[in-house]
Amino acid sequence: MSAQHGVPGSSESVPTPVDPGADTDLQRSAVSIPDEHLAVVAIRMEAADRIAAAFGPGAGSAVRGATMTALAELVGDRGAVLRATPDHVAILVDSSAADLDDLVKALSRRLATTIDVDDVSYFVQTHIGVALPGDVPLDHPASPPAGVEATGSRRADDLMQAAIAAVHSAFTRGAHLAYASEVSIAGLQREVELAAELATAVGEAFTLHYQPIVTVDGLEVVGYESLLRWTVDNRVRLPGTFLDAAEETSLIVPIGRWGVGEAIRQLAQWQTESGNPGLFMSVNFSSQQLFDRDLAAHISATLAQHSVAGETLWIEVTERDMITTDSPASATIHELAALGCVICVDDLGTGYAALRYMVDHPISVAKIDRSLVADMGDDPTKRSIVETVCRLSDELGIVSVAEGVEDRAQVALLREVGFTHAQGYLFGRPQPAPSITPPVARI
Repeated sequence: MSAQHGVPGSSESVPTPVDPGADTDLQRSAVSIPDEHLAVVAIRMEAADRIAAAFGPGAGSAVRGATMTALAELVGDRGAVLRATPDHVAILVDSSAADLDDLVKALSRRLATTIDVDDVSYFVQTHIGVALPGDVPLDHPASPPAGVEATGSRRADDLMQAAIAAVHSAFTRGAHLAYASEVSIAGLQREVELAAELATAVGEAFTLHYQPIVTVDGLEVVGYESLLRWTVDNRVRLPGTFLDAAEETSLIVPIGRWGVGEAIRQLAQWQTESGNPGLFMSVNFSSQQLFDRDLAAHISATLAQHSVAGETLWIEVTERDMITTDSPASATIHELAALGCVICVDDLGTGYAALRYMVDHPISVAKIDRSLVADMGDDPTKRSIVETVCRLSDELGIVSVAEGVEDRAQVALLREVGFTHAQGYLFGRPQPAPSITPPVARI
């Protein structure tokens, strides 16, 4: 029996050199296939770098080569298998002579099993992208203008690019297979351009806006949430338009470091101006930021630099980041709590399942999802859920914050169900710091 080395997951692989002698000439391989029948299947082998790290670079190369051989044996005379890029295998198929659906299914089945090299079995995670003859998106930048006939070389490049875009789509969605017809090449280009713009914007084009958080009983402003804004061509862009790109490229780490530093600086200024050292600032943190092992040290140094007490900095994390107690993100959360920072779960879900995780973590604040708050006046079930969450929060000594409060009728309900704090447009929209005067006031 052969040994087994399972390598699950979908981590990005480090680009490797093209195999010596590998046929990387798409155009030459596509010459024998009519343009109107040419289809391309692109396959990216993930985690081969893990195999190289675990068993040596020779093992990584051998597994890649064995995978290519296995694919060639399966495809047979139905297509040509070649190494199209350092990271992608391409299969060029004449769709008029082969059942492409059957071939793709067969490829998926084969790639779901192990690859044997020297009596050792390896599993390599793969992502597949398929570009059919008519599936090159209309916005594809390499496609010829209307009325201009595509050449074989252009067509092969078009389809390969589209298939690779489909591979990227499959990877980012956590899927095994994607089709080019589902992908916008222009959209991908905008993402790349956006990432480049983000890289140059840190500390220059980014600003923070602040939204007040009030006590439910007295409607007194006791703190603010800092919210990231990006100004481009005199237009303010909201986080929803750029945070995904920042997360995907890891630019969220330097952006986040700038954001928390600026928020602490502003908090120190407002505490001094108001004479209220208890005024707090709430700052959002993403998963990638929490995986930054130097984050706690950075925040500790910044708090000391501005003479701000840790208990006046709220660290907002999502419920998802609280689930795994032994993860690096969880370790960072505990480090921040040890600094005295207040750990706050943002957009808390419903019922006992969400609160169960709070027993195992140093949680002091729970922000209740705005969808529950907005509907609890008309939906008895949601009101019951909110009442349960507030009651359990109170029993655990956790502050409960209602998000998305927009009218005064909701305030009475907040008091009835037991909220201690609230936030929403009723109390103030996010504004830049110069527009907030005085920083502490009664609504």
